[in-house]
Amino acid sequence: MFDSFPSPWSLLKLGTQLLLVSPLRSVSDEWASLNKTLGGRLQRGIPFAQPCFLSALTPSSANYSAQCTEIQERNEDHLFRSESFGSYELTQWETCEATGEQCSIDWQNPQNSAAFSPPRECKQGSVPSYYIEVKEPNDVRAAYAFTQRTKIPLVIKNTGHDYFGRSAGPGTLALWTRNLDKLVLDKNFVPEGCSSDATTALTIGAGQHFRAIYDFSRANNVTFVAGADPSVGASGGWVMGGGHGALSPAFGLGVDRVLQFKIVTPDGQYRTVNKCQNEDLFFALRGGGGGTFGVVLESSFIASPQVTVQAVLGMYNSTRENTVKLVKELAKGAVQLAADGWGGYITPSLSSAVWANPLLSLADAEKSAASVIAAFKAVGGETVFYTMETFTDFFDTFIAPNTDPVGRPQVLASRLIPSDKFEDDVLIESMINGMLDSDFSQILAVAPYGFKDYDKYGTSIHPAWRTSVWHSLMSYFSNFDSTLDDRMEQYAKLTRLWTTVREHTPNSGVYMNEADIYEPDYKTAFWGPHHDRLLEIKKKYDPHHILDCWRCVGWKGVNDDRYKCYPRKDTTATPEVEDAKDYKEL
Repeated sequence: MFDSFPSPWSLLKLGTQLLLVSPLRSVSDEWASLNKTLGGRLQRGIPFAQPCFLSALTPSSANYSAQCTEIQERNEDHLFRSESFGSYELTQWETCEATGEQCSIDWQNPQNSAAFSPPRECKQGSVPSYYIEVKEPNDVRAAYAFTQRTKIPLVIKNTGHDYFGRSAGPGTLALWTRNLDKLVLDKNFVPEGCSSDATTALTIGAGQHFRAIYDFSRANNVTFVAGADPSVGASGGWVMGGGHGALSPAFGLGVDRVLQFKIVTPDGQYRTVNKCQNEDLFFALRGGGGGTFGVVLESSFIASPQVTVQAVLGMYNSTRENTVKLVKELAKGAVQLAADGWGGYITPSLSSAVWANPLLSLADAEKSAASVIAAFKAVGGETVFYTMETFTDFFDTFIAPNTDPVGRPQVLASRLIPSDKFEDDVLIESMINGMLDSDFSQILAVAPYGFKDYDKYGTSIHPAWRTSVWHSLMSYFSNFDSTLDDRMEQYAKLTRLWTTVREHTPNSGVYMNEADIYEPDYKTAFWGPHHDRLLEIKKKYDPHHILDCWRCVGWKGVNDDRYKCYPRKDTTATPEVEDAKDYKEL
């Protein structure tokens, strides 16, 4: 809070930069008024790595030194990073990529003092200037009113696991929902205003993450369909962008299982959203993306009975030649696997792949996964089958120890691979080559191909999700000393290496939560035929653009200060005139 800063005035010298830190009276009248409305709870956004810079300047400070040591040791710890407002799981969103302003350590060698010692300076980057720790609807209403009055941009941040930068922005006010950690099991849940039969459901606060939900589910003998990264918030952008996981081929996506949202829309109304009331918002929130229609405070999901999971682990020597051959062999049986309910992850950097199935017995699983056995045998690898008592056990054994990398800048491109494209040799070859020429790649066999009990018209995800089998991605890392040219070359490589994959899947789409920030024709790639309807809903609930974000529904283009830290290149940016037409009447 403001009163936690030095008073009445202090100057903190970081390298050659002087940061002015002052008490409340130095803030503008508008900020002061907001702080008063919030009962003094307006807080300043502090970059995650600042203690290391302070430690370098004042080496005698045991406090800063201890904080820096913990940051260095736990830089790639998902849950640790999620607890700090100034931390983002992908650290380019802590920086200003366009200018190089940052407060970063060396993720390859966190003890490297050259990253945080003079002349290096701790700069704000894209970390929002101030934030509100959301506790109730009135906090959101206060932020809306402040933004409408001042035109200072508003962003929504949960656990910081945002690949698209929607939860960051220079000079912004953030609503931090991480500590909305409600987690309640209701065995007789009925969506408010509905007369449907009761079902077992989990009601989850906006900030509650998968790690806690998995543990809670095991303890209460239920199954929750969630993703692979423990710090992701179930009620945030994950579900609003689709929400995939290893159980999705059998049980559906997050949008298929969510029953109700509680949301504060930009008009200040605290709304219950489900299939019986505010149905248009229910459609929009099930695939239209987070951070653009309102601030979700909690949501309720189907909680299935506890299931026994059959798992198959494949291991091999991941030379380039072996990986190319393995993926081609796995492609031959991918559609049948998905139809049988198998979901999992193929990760060349780990020399392995793993799948889970909650529908089959062990004997049937071994028969169903014959193509997996054959594929690994073809490259001299091996497969092992396991029976897990719960999905949480599967997660703890195979996923949690090998989560996706965080604590580093990472740019990526992805594509949904439709079931009718697995005999396209050019596509498969191009996809494999793009993956292997990147720094990190993965094939996520998580599309809900085997799940047929879905609401055909009730979700706004791209229809390609229903006909696809693989969600494939490639990515590149940078570091604290990367130049703008280095970073732009990474984006250019994403475009070059993924062009053939896009061309050979013309009617497919992209998971917007894990996409290239310069995805060509993003409206079609993210939402397909649903974009125009989503735009009308956006206009209805947010006509004044209180909630805008990069390439979200209703985006008006790059000419907004909140986007000034996205690196620009004419060859990658979509012409803004096209986006401006969507709101020409405003």
